[in-house]
Amino acid sequence: MTLAEPPQPDPVPEPATPEGASQASTAPSPARNETTTPDPGTQAPAHHLVDKARAAQQAPAGTQDCPPFAGTTPEPPSNDNPPNLAPAVGDATDIDEANVDDHETAAGVVQNVRSNTGTVIGVQNVSEIQRLRGTPLPQDWITQQLHPYLADAETTKAIGTLLDAHRVAVIHAPAGTGRYTAALHALTHQGVKVIRQVRREPNEGVDLEGLKNEDTGWILDLRDKEETLRTGFGLHLREVEAHLRTMFSFVVVVTRTDTWTRVADEATALAHLLTPPAAIDVLRAHLSRRQPPIAELDKWLTADEITQPLKGATPAQAARWARIITAAVNLNGSSTEPKDFPKLLDAVVQSAHNWRLILRSWHTNHTDSAHRNYLLAAAALDGAPAETVYDAHTTLGKALGDTPQPTRGQQGPGIIELTHTVGAELGSDDHIRFLSPGYAEAVVDYFWVDRPHHVAAFTRWTAEQAASLPADLGAPLAERVTQWATRYTLAKQSFTVLRAIATHWAKTRHLPDRAQDLLVAAAVDPTDGKRAREQYLVWAKAPDTSDLTDRRNTPTVLKQALVGALAQLAPAYPQIALKRLSELAVNTTDEAVADAVGDALTQLWDQAALKDTVRTILSSWFTSSQHHYIAAARRAFLHLADRTTADGLPLLLNRNDAEADPWTLAGWRCALDVPATDPVQNAFDTWLDAALAHPALRPAVLKTFTEAVFRSDADRTYLAPRYLRLNHAAFGWQPALAEAQPGERSLLRDSLVLALREADPAAPAHLHHAPFTQ
Repeated sequence: MTLAEPPQPDPVPEPATPEGASQASTAPSPARNETTTPDPGTQAPAHHLVDKARAAQQAPAGTQDCPPFAGTTPEPPSNDNPPNLAPAVGDATDIDEANVDDHETAAGVVQNVRSNTGTVIGVQNVSEIQRLRGTPLPQDWITQQLHPYLADAETTKAIGTLLDAHRVAVIHAPAGTGRYTAALHALTHQGVKVIRQVRREPNEGVDLEGLKNEDTGWILDLRDKEETLRTGFGLHLREVEAHLRTMFSFVVVVTRTDTWTRVADEATALAHLLTPPAAIDVLRAHLSRRQPPIAELDKWLTADEITQPLKGATPAQAARWARIITAAVNLNGSSTEPKDFPKLLDAVVQSAHNWRLILRSWHTNHTDSAHRNYLLAAAALDGAPAETVYDAHTTLGKALGDTPQPTRGQQGPGIIELTHTVGAELGSDDHIRFLSPGYAEAVVDYFWVDRPHHVAAFTRWTAEQAASLPADLGAPLAERVTQWATRYTLAKQSFTVLRAIATHWAKTRHLPDRAQDLLVAAAVDPTDGKRAREQYLVWAKAPDTSDLTDRRNTPTVLKQALVGALAQLAPAYPQIALKRLSELAVNTTDEAVADAVGDALTQLWDQAALKDTVRTILSSWFTSSQHHYIAAARRAFLHLADRTTADGLPLLLNRNDAEADPWTLAGWRCALDVPATDPVQNAFDTWLDAALAHPALRPAVLKTFTEAVFRSDADRTYLAPRYLRLNHAAFGWQPALAEAQPGERSLLRDSLVLALREADPAAPAHLHHAPFTQ
């Protein structure tokens, strides 16, 4: 491919590693850059990696050594955002998050899949979720981050002195300066057994005395540019010293300088202003410490095209340049026609600008659809056999509405000519690859921007390709598109592409899990995941539709995929996930969506680490002053109330005591405050069926329903509407029949009706001849 003169460099955007740290050796940042070619013999199948990781994520509490939230009981919600799980000192009260600073803290497990196909998104998602939920950061990942770290003796000594004296240190500086990596380095030097991130939802308050793990180095990540530290946060950091000494633990807070300034006077002695190293020194460390070292290192470090953009740049920006250079060198080494240094340098600069100038020039000179479709197909199927790419470019043309031009014999360009024209390389194995860093992704990105009216058609085509191609081709395609769509969505702040892909994948056989991975990947993105989570709330609230192209309403297949994604997100963001699950339950009439929500809630309920969180959040919603919270809680509760154990017993029934469980009783009271619905009747039927089949449960069931008619445990007002709804539900379970001898069902129904009447303080004396069952 002939490269044009590179444009004048624009400011390079922030990278995706922990502020100036790099990925180990040749591994670029997960889900952000081209990857290197691994040894195929070392890789497990992608779906096996994902299944194993997800199984680990859903393991019972204790097996994952997952700490509880460092906070207190939630307050009832006061706005449209989920309630604050831990209203303690320190942070803003809006739980539904502020924009995240341009940084990445992902302790991601990088799993390379074939050449240039990216990482196993499912594994990466699970790894990020585990970090957010507070599981120990993997030691190999910590080593990976610290490998290129430029340790400064004065900085190391200063932070170490703070930790020795106070058990707490606050590292503050502007974005991209290496605060998180400095925290990792400092805690590693303290010799703690494990390092964790304090478990908290965005903008949630923190009570550090809730950290009970011994010999632990904690990182409290407050780098969000919209963090607001309230008065008292600095005092809390000083007061927690005694507790941390008792636990033989340390806390390092990382934040922005302007954020810390608001409370700096409260804890001046705890703070350290981080001074970052020069960007060119960071680049040198990244390139020289990889194995094998980058060839012609001095040329890379002295080229004006690189040194000029690095003047005044942050370590994070230098790390991004290092990843592009590394990818370019690796790809060049596998080429049958390797570029000399000037051309390779030009490719690196073009990659830093997403190849936009080159692609614009190419499209200007190649206006025929055949070449453009071949370029797009080759990019989407990067690394696929030539025959597959050639066939795919024909089907892509049809998907985009092109009218194929009939050819005879050898008319028209063949594979070799087309491959050369689009700037790809046909390898000796007859596979087509782009050997310029980031080029394949840039092609797809260009198409999304240039042809927005074809996004849906292209999305359907990728779904068909991923589902119909052999697994070794379809799976990498889905991986690539997931990464590209996530980056495109968050960079452009437009969810058109992501929504189209998730919707069509959710509808396509074998791809619903991929749709969920895409939604999760966007939601856990440390830079702009907040916007994705906000968008999911909008989709959850919208009415159902079966039209996949309807932008006002939400397709039911997308809602089902969203349910699965939220279930995965719940360990990291329980309040956010539960709010959206509840909204999905309230705003659907589709049985498949409702069942999916019920299954997700049951799945979360079954995880010991999340059950208390689910109970606590729903408790605050049962008595909320806002109708939509009550409605969401009611639907969520009824899903749980209708679920049974393996032996057919109601999941929420207190089987060991005739007394009603207070939380379950509150849920039934909430459910009975509106006119009867099918979910109420279904849950009621489940409980009466269990009481009929297991006589020992009848006292607990009758006690629960007779107590539910009272306003609350404290207010013993007997509410007639609740009585009437229970009475109707009882006769809905067993209608009145002309029976010579009442059957067991009728006797149980009459026992409940009589118990409800007798619970009324204004009811007449008990009629001794009334039917009763033991």
